[in-house]
Amino acid sequence: MAAKQIKLRAFETHDIHELHRWSNDPDAIRTVGRIPQTLEQIEKLVEKKRSRGDLCLAAEDGAGRLIGWVFLKDIEHDHGRAAIGILLAPEARGQGYGQIVMEQMIDIGFQQLRLNRIYLTTRGFNDRAIRLYEKIGFVIEGKLRQHAFMDGVYTDTYLMGLLASEWKQK
Repeated sequence: MAAKQIKLRAFETHDIHELHRWSNDPDAIRTVGRIPQTLEQIEKLVEKKRSRGDLCLAAEDGAGRLIGWVFLKDIEHDHGRAAIGILLAPEARGQGYGQIVMEQMIDIGFQQLRLNRIYLTTRGFNDRAIRLYEKIGFVIEGKLRQHAFMDGVYTDTYLMGLLASEWKQK
């Protein structure tokens, strides 16, 4: 995995078409718990994130191909915290890119933005994501019971967090 080269750059308007494709992938819809969205809805989502001051970055592989996006949202400098999110292209999943992209964004959050805490939520059934987040250093801090309605049933949502002091020890 160390041989994989990933570059984070600004997420540009021309990247939205790929985000639309990734967002409508059946696996992404299932794990995030959303319904398919139009290109216009995705454009509005990106604009909303930008207007709120979220840090949205595109991830490119060593060949310069767009393979995903990662963002820090709900950035609260007064409290030193932000939430992190990631979505990879279907063809990039399961290849170790997620860990590299997340770790690069965590570095930005802790080193450049001087955050103290980065957190996320994930569905309780998403074992692959939970294992990845724990490998990175996130800790399960709580469980929101039957928090999301997906595929006709209510499912738990896990809250996971990582502190700057824990990240430095890694």
